[in-house]
Amino acid sequence: MEQVILCLGLSPYTAYRAEGSLEPYPPDRTEKIVDRLAAEFPGKIQVIKGNWPSQMEHREAGLKRCLELGMDYHFLVDGDEVYREDHLRHIRKTIEQHPETGTFIIKCHTFWRSFHYRIPPEILTWRPRRIFKLTRNRRILGIPFPHKLKFLGANDLNGIGTIYEFPPAEAAFYHFSYARSADRLKEKLATFPHAHQILGGWYERVWRAWPQQREMENIHPTDPPKFPRAVRQSLDDLPPVMKTHPYYGMDIIV
Repeated sequence: MEQVILCLGLSPYTAYRAEGSLEPYPPDRTEKIVDRLAAEFPGKIQVIKGNWPSQMEHREAGLKRCLELGMDYHFLVDGDEVYREDHLRHIRKTIEQHPETGTFIIKCHTFWRSFHYRIPPEILTWRPRRIFKLTRNRRILGIPFPHKLKFLGANDLNGIGTIYEFPPAEAAFYHFSYARSADRLKEKLATFPHAHQILGGWYERVWRAWPQQREMENIHPTDPPKFPRAVRQSLDDLPPVMKTHPYYGMDIIV
């Protein structure tokens, strides 16, 4: 059995802000689209709506539902991540071939200021853990003991088993995180888990200056070498759904 558990946050995270609570997200089409998909595929898509204070608690809600449903694997996909169909087929085949693996790493193309520029997975130091085998018991000296699965960090589950990393040519995802307008980026910086670690002056010195200095290096907001540089690349490899996106033709998103 396969299920899509869609955990829809109705307001920004508050745990990373000294100022405390934030207003709910302004109305857009997201909730209506989610509800329509759930109605269209009632046995396939389940929706959980909530106001989670942190990314980890948000993800725990999805994990809890997977465990309740008796799922064998948890495939973590954020709302700003897109996969190619051929990569998804390869991922599934690889999982079937490696039943001993507890965690699968899938690297990503991180878009920067538009779909034309990205930090490619070959130079990206981030190694996202994205698929987890849901092993509920572990053996110690041959004796089975219950094992409580939980997220240890935003992208790491305390699963059991070996780790497998997909070569980017075989499987990778496309990450929208920095393909945003200025207003949406400020929202991200205020509410994501590393908000308190953003380097002073980064927004003006890097984000706003980059369009005039596109060879700039070390551009990540908290750990500069994590994003060595943004590289202009062809759009030919993008999943077809992205080619209908309003940002598709923009050199720089405004």
